[in-house]
Amino acid sequence: MHVAWHPDLGGTPPEYVSRHTSIPPELPAGMSRDTLGHMLGVPQRSVFLLLPVLNERENIAELLDGIEQTLQLVPHTVCIVDDGSRDGTAEYVEQRMRTPGHNLHLIRRVKTIHGSQRGGALLAALLWGLENTDCEIFVEMDGDLSHRPEELPKGIGLLDRGECDLAIASKYVVGSRVTNRPWGRLMVSRVCSLAVRTVIARRVRDYSNGYRFYTRAAAEAVAAHEIRHDSPIYLTEVLALWLAGGFRIREFSTTYIGRNEGVSKLRFVDLFKASLPVFEVSLRYHVTGFKKTGRIAQTARATAESVQ
Repeated sequence: MHVAWHPDLGGTPPEYVSRHTSIPPELPAGMSRDTLGHMLGVPQRSVFLLLPVLNERENIAELLDGIEQTLQLVPHTVCIVDDGSRDGTAEYVEQRMRTPGHNLHLIRRVKTIHGSQRGGALLAALLWGLENTDCEIFVEMDGDLSHRPEELPKGIGLLDRGECDLAIASKYVVGSRVTNRPWGRLMVSRVCSLAVRTVIARRVRDYSNGYRFYTRAAAEAVAAHEIRHDSPIYLTEVLALWLAGGFRIREFSTTYIGRNEGVSKLRFVDLFKASLPVFEVSLRYHVTGFKKTGRIAQTARATAESVQ
């Protein structure tokens, strides 16, 4: 893996860096690794990526390639949580894991109820990451290419520079773009976002986007509290938990790519059902608080079948 060597550094340009090394192994005399890393603009903290997937065989290869290319100089681990794909998604990941030196981990879960279990998948990955890695930055991404790997350095950089504890690629800040999404679906999304902001906290614009970057301390806060929702409401629940815990939150512009999302797939009854858990989360945020459970990361092994 080749890297560009800054001409002002002097010394002999290195021939390569390994997959898990963020800066060249040979340093110029008198220069620390941190100094060199900052000059090259390479984050020095390791990254743990959480990818929940379900029937994403058409997208997973391109996504993993994009992550590997973007983070080629950053030490990172990718945890894929498959919730029972029937299109060969998990089998492809397993095949890819046969490559020596890979940085992938696969958790296979059996889908037992109707509807998206994104929250449960994210929690399983988070717990596994806390138990099995020392990564300091956690990143959640969708597995359908709606979140662009090219934006990883932007979110990681905010945390690496200590500017925040949580960075959200927000659809609702100046400079953001949403593509391939019908106007009607955009309006529904904005109205729902405004409603959630109204009942929880207005200082966050986007409660639903799953492209998030957060510190290990923020991940540990999730692991230490009772999480009641394993549906996509998990995103709102965890964000409310972080708000209540005083974590510093930053939103940055993003390009969100819609993936065949139509208004016809939405029903009023579905929106009504989704609103009830939001009010429950709001009650805990404003009144009762979030209950600590004493749960530790080791429970990840008891909740998911893992493939090393």
